[in-house]
Amino acid sequence: MSTAIAALIVAVWVATYARRQAQAAIDQAAGAQRSADAANDQAASAREQAEIASRQLALSEQVHREQQEPYVMVDIQLNRHVKQVFDLVIENVGPSVARNVKIAFDPPLERVRDLDEVQADPIADIYIFTDGIPQIPPRHRLEFFLDVTHERLNSSLPKVYTVTVDAEGPFGRVETLTHKIDLNIYMGGIGRLGVKSVHQGVQELEKIRGEIRATGRSIASAISGVTEMLHTSENDI
Repeated sequence: MSTAIAALIVAVWVATYARRQAQAAIDQAAGAQRSADAANDQAASAREQAEIASRQLALSEQVHREQQEPYVMVDIQLNRHVKQVFDLVIENVGPSVARNVKIAFDPPLERVRDLDEVQADPIADIYIFTDGIPQIPPRHRLEFFLDVTHERLNSSLPKVYTVTVDAEGPFGRVETLTHKIDLNIYMGGIGRLGVKSVHQGVQELEKIRGEIRATGRSIASAISGVTEMLHTSENDI
């Protein structure tokens, strides 16, 4: 009887010990899993930080590049001195030289004279469109006469164009620039305040000088006539 009880006690102890060992193993496995999860989280966080740093570096390099690249704008504008004239304006507003500048209009750019004069060379065939512009220095502006405003706006020519500009800068090819030109903004008879140029100022001065000369001649003629009348009166006396 005592032997059976002893065996039972031993069996209970062994079972309890085994259960404790199993629980310890389970706890160790859970701890290992938590450690693995924490390591995975740290690795994921490190990867995310590395990706963020990489994107920031790429963005910083892109901003630096764009700040150093040329920026060629093409537009049709009213002439700064003669408001009845449209000019084709090409300007590099960027900080570096633009090279191999290629400009394309869709639909192709035309002038009123291209419709009226059979012998005229179409503007689409001029050098800047067929061969491009070798280089445009920074802040340099090119202006070409296009059309008289009222003739252009009253013609059958398109009033909306899509302009594409390709060029090269200090880092190679610049991203293609595309924008629209809409001449409809000049429709409706909206006036524009004209700013007189130096040339117009000189013309005004010449006009004033001519009027002063004419007035001087009139005064001189009047004085001469009075003098002659006085001289004649003295002789009669």
